Formats: sequence, C-alpha cells, structure tokens
Amino acid sequence: MSDVPSTAVEVVTTAQTVAESSGPIWPYVVGGIALVIAAGYWGFKRINRPSFIIKQIRRRNLKAMKKQGVESSDATVDLDKLLSAIEEHAIDKNMTGSDMVKLLAPLNDTNRMKSAKDMYLTMQHIARDIGNTRLAGEFKTKSTGVKSNSKLMAGLFKRAGI
Repeated sequence: MSDVPSTAVEVVTTAQTVAESSGPIWPYVVGGIALVIAAGYWGFKRINRPSFIIKQIRRRNLKAMKKQGVESSDATVDLDKLLSAIEEHAIDKNMTGSDMVKLLAPLNDTNRMKSAKDMYLTMQHIARDIGNTRLAGEFKTKSTGVKSNSKLMAGLFKRAGI
C-alpha cells in the first residue's frame, strides 16, 4: 500500500474533473472585448456632448488665465458669454460636440487673429453665425474700444500661439 490516504486521491480526481469540465475560455475573452467596446462607445457618446466640451474649454481657459493673473478680466467674461451662447445654440439644435467645435474654429485661426480687435471681431462673427445679434452688437462695440497692447490680450495671443 502507499502512504497517500484514499481521501486525497478522491479529492484530486474530483478537482481534475471540475477543471476539465470548465470548458473553453474564449466566451469569456469575447465577452470581455464586447464589454470594453460597449464602455468605449458609451464614453465617447458622453464626452461628445456640447456641455462637456464647453466645460473643458472653460476649465482650460481659466487655468491659463490664472497663470497670467488675469482671471477676472473683461475678455474672459466676454469669452464666457460667447461660450454660453454657443452651448445654448448647440443644445437647441441637437448638435454633437464635434459639430459645435466647428463653430469655435475661427477662434483658433492664427491668420485671422492678429490683435485684440480681431479677437472681438471674430467673436462677433461667431455670435452672428449662431443667430445672437445682441451679443454680436456687444462684441462690435467692444472691438472699437479695446486696447491692442494690453497685458491680457498679449497673454491670450501667447496662449493661442500667435
């Protein structure tokens, strides 16, 4: 006789039977991949909303303004008004985040914005595009009275890469 007790042999044969009957692992792999794809699609849909993108733009602008110490300036307030108007317009028109970003494209055009006056005129153009004539008029009056050599405008142009 051997020194191995008979109960140990029974446990080993039962464990082998359970391990052999567990089946292939591929359904778990495919299920995991499908879960990752579904989570990615859901995440993209959540991120591609106008309110999320506007929130990110505001956060990035506020961070840049705090670096320069001018977070409570007129230009920041005006840009915030424009972003709010664009967000309302995008939500009313059921736009996606990528469609809404196309409305903001003129603000990123370095050939178009050479001075502070150009920035306000660009903001006026965007306000007209979304149909907000009151805001466009406000930006038009501010474009005539803005100083092109202010510290804030120099900081905004530096941030924009101009």
